[in-house]
Amino acid sequence: MNSSDDRYAIRSVDRAVDILAAVAAKNGLLTVDGVVADTGLPKSTVFRILATLTARRLLDRDEQAQTYRLGMLALVIGARAMGDLDLRRSARPHLESLVAATGETVHLSILSEDNALCIDKLDASRSMRMASFVGFLDPLHCSGVGKALLAFQDEPVRQQLLARMRFEPHTPHTITDPARLAEQIVEIRQRGYAIDDEEIEQGLRCVAAPIRDHSGTVIAAVSISGPTTRVTQDGLGELARAVEACAQSISRDIGAIEKVPAP
Repeated sequence: MNSSDDRYAIRSVDRAVDILAAVAAKNGLLTVDGVVADTGLPKSTVFRILATLTARRLLDRDEQAQTYRLGMLALVIGARAMGDLDLRRSARPHLESLVAATGETVHLSILSEDNALCIDKLDASRSMRMASFVGFLDPLHCSGVGKALLAFQDEPVRQQLLARMRFEPHTPHTITDPARLAEQIVEIRQRGYAIDDEEIEQGLRCVAAPIRDHSGTVIAAVSISGPTTRVTQDGLGELARAVEACAQSISRDIGAIEKVPAP
């Protein structure tokens, strides 16, 4: 629980929120045993809370796979929250322009604890099928948006994120060595954008750039994603410039002030 004052905390509600967060983090792939493992709660408690959340439509249960995913009520609440985000509204016209210019799928993501949370996604007409959706959580160490968000955090924040990071492999190309990721972070900060080169999904390449608020703090990232047959190594430079231009336009719209070159 994030509140510094827990005098009014209700333990069962706190546990229910932990379970909702655990299910959301695994995108509907969590079993009862998985919930127990991820939350550390007793199995009997997990059973009771899952039953309640399912009855109230905050969770749905896949009877065949015996897994849980967010239910309709959770999606309605989440969609309302997403719709209220000024960033999402400000960014949408620029995301549409980026899709039109590149012909590839565009994602807008923010930092959410130890992941990159997708708050908007626009599919291109020729897009390959991807598992991502609004509300999807990308790992920081191997996604374009995740690495862009990670690389441009202030040093203390970045070190905290790195210290908690689990370098889970998703493909043979996933970076699982902290030292290699540290090297890549330096490269990302130098060139201004991040690349996911088949690290989270084979055959998929992404380019992402950071979005800054009025204080210069990186609060989000925008990316384009497409098959490696279209998003080629030779074409990365041009695509990166388009993504960076989009990120800069969004940043300006939410109040970022561009540095004026010295005379």
